[in-house]
Amino acid sequence: MLDALGLFAVVEVVGLAATPLTALVLGRLPGAGLGFSKILGLLLVTWLIWIAGALGIAPYGTPLIVGVLVLFGITSVLVGLRLRSLDPESRSKRLRRLALPEDPVRRRLFWGAELVFAATFALGAVFAGFAPDVWNTEKPMDMAFITAINASDSFPPHDPWMSGETLNYYYLGHVVLAWPLQLLGLRPDAGYLLAWGLVLALTATAVYTFSGTLWAAARAALGDRAPRGGPVLAGLVAAALVAILGNLAGVRAWIRAEDPPKDFAWFDPSRVIPDTINEFPSFSFILGDLHAHVIALPFTVLAIAFAMQIALAGPRGDALWRSVSEALAAALAIGMLYAINSWSYPVAAGLLAASVVIWLRTPEAKGRTAYAVVWLGIVLVASIALILPFVLDFKPESRDGIIGVVETRRDFKHWLGDMALIYGILLWPLFGLFLRRLIDARHTWRWVGWGLAAALLFGVLLAGEHLTGAALVAVGMLVGVFAALDRGLSQPARFLWLLVAGGMALLVIPELLYLRDAFDNSALERMNTVFKSGYQAYLVLGLAAGVALPWAAAWLPRWTWPVWASAMAVLLVLGLVYPYAGGYARTGGYANGPTLDGLRWLKANSPGDPAAIAWIRDNTDGDAVVLEAVGDDYSAFGHARISTFSGRQTVMGWEGHEVQWQHDPGPRKTDVQTLYQTADPAQARELLGRYGVDYVVVGPIEQTTYGDAGTPKWDQLGERVFSADGTTVWRITA
Repeated sequence: MLDALGLFAVVEVVGLAATPLTALVLGRLPGAGLGFSKILGLLLVTWLIWIAGALGIAPYGTPLIVGVLVLFGITSVLVGLRLRSLDPESRSKRLRRLALPEDPVRRRLFWGAELVFAATFALGAVFAGFAPDVWNTEKPMDMAFITAINASDSFPPHDPWMSGETLNYYYLGHVVLAWPLQLLGLRPDAGYLLAWGLVLALTATAVYTFSGTLWAAARAALGDRAPRGGPVLAGLVAAALVAILGNLAGVRAWIRAEDPPKDFAWFDPSRVIPDTINEFPSFSFILGDLHAHVIALPFTVLAIAFAMQIALAGPRGDALWRSVSEALAAALAIGMLYAINSWSYPVAAGLLAASVVIWLRTPEAKGRTAYAVVWLGIVLVASIALILPFVLDFKPESRDGIIGVVETRRDFKHWLGDMALIYGILLWPLFGLFLRRLIDARHTWRWVGWGLAAALLFGVLLAGEHLTGAALVAVGMLVGVFAALDRGLSQPARFLWLLVAGGMALLVIPELLYLRDAFDNSALERMNTVFKSGYQAYLVLGLAAGVALPWAAAWLPRWTWPVWASAMAVLLVLGLVYPYAGGYARTGGYANGPTLDGLRWLKANSPGDPAAIAWIRDNTDGDAVVLEAVGDDYSAFGHARISTFSGRQTVMGWEGHEVQWQHDPGPRKTDVQTLYQTADPAQARELLGRYGVDYVVVGPIEQTTYGDAGTPKWDQLGERVFSADGTTVWRITA
């Protein structure tokens, strides 16, 4: 409980400290974007910590974290004082409003965001406590990243699964989670479970703030014609759509189960399209892998919020210090995405560029085209410059020809079913928008858009049914594009249509192209492209659906409203099937827990290992190399558990992952086997020196994997520094 309160308090303090900075860089949005303060604060603090460690300004560790937090706090106070000094009333009744213009929804949006964060953090942390085993799927990798970051004193951190190497992956999202755990001194497995809840809370808060803000802007633009329904309600609906509700494949899984929810196949709804991954946020938060695409969710929403501000108000061009601050913040929010989850970067950058385009089609943009284009170029260049150390260190996977053309697709009937199961709940609110757009004869661009869309659809239909699905989505994308360019619509409406167009584009891409990777020329060749592009599409379409729902509900003609609203209500109820049944099945009916003991599974198999891990973590240097058994990736038995939970390097961890990270394991796996099985101290000494091994672990996993014949030599090569419950640690001295 105290651990959870500690992490909650750290994030709250960072968020409150970031409030003046948020008002500075997002202050032109309704509500001043204050609901994003926690996410922006975490992003800024993480970047300062990372850049100091990456450039060698200071070693990473608790002193650096504390120093950055102090610097961050001082900067926030100075910014707050500067903002208040701009208004003569700011020292009295408007002191707490940071000299922002009057905004009746600011207080409601802000306190709503606080309640959403607190409620979802508690929900996520408690749920994680009922499924506490930090193992299986990608949890060991994510845990290893966090512990390796906190065991390293510079960036990039060392690779815990291959001694002598550094992490060659998108790790900055894990830095966001690692430094609060380091600051609080939390046990890694407990910290992982709390971070699970934290990412859910940040995501829900970001989506709530984003959609509530856009709806507030829409109502303000409509004036007296504004429909009922406040921004808080719109934000709550959007947060539920994106972060909580599941897809309709969850209903199919319920129907197929013999005794739901006990035997509910909670994993299946993430595997709808054959040979692909169709993950969605609710599944991610039930699974609990803190992978790059999951950690990136709230930060992607933050970056898109900067695009929303540009679409609504254009690039800032008044006070220089405000203009520069806003541009740098936008650049950092977008640039950090490349180092957190590279697939999020083109989405945010593309939406920012498109937002500049639709703003240029406003009367306010007259005479400012050159400025806007230069501003956009500077922001995009700065987005890379701000993370340049990562860009220079990172070595992406290289193949002959980056892009492949999809040759095998689902037939139209199955494709349509797949899309309905995965995205149906999100697409129905958007269908309401399309319907309104279709019957609204006031917009001349409608005729152009629908004409081009129909022509495209007709041409593709002639090409064969396997492209019909892509053609339908392309039609939706084109309608969104033309609506976003329609000067007859308000700017909030145009930005909403831009989100629709962007989401549709992300669905079209994997139907036509795929990114070549290790699965090229196999049935799984487009697996990751469908996964990563589809995940971004789910987020973007979810943001749009959260605003489209109240918008369509208010503006659909009376003769269509009952049918549309009834169907929407049914879909929302069906969306609850997955989190209810999936959560029940994932936790075994909430039978055990909640607990923050993420090593409970290891204690059952190797009771001495958790204590050995704690001893290594507390008594060895962060860059120490520890020898342990090598097994297959995703080993259920626990291979690589020492390096994973201590953050120390081992000779060889998960070999398949290292290959994906562009490392060459060479004979390491065989050499580890030789080290454990040989009875010759001289042979072992030579191999220990080759890999710089400082400590050797022998526990039940090593004994099962290699036997006991080579164990006696360790007493000749080192001294026993730990022994308990069948697990022994030697410090190498020879």
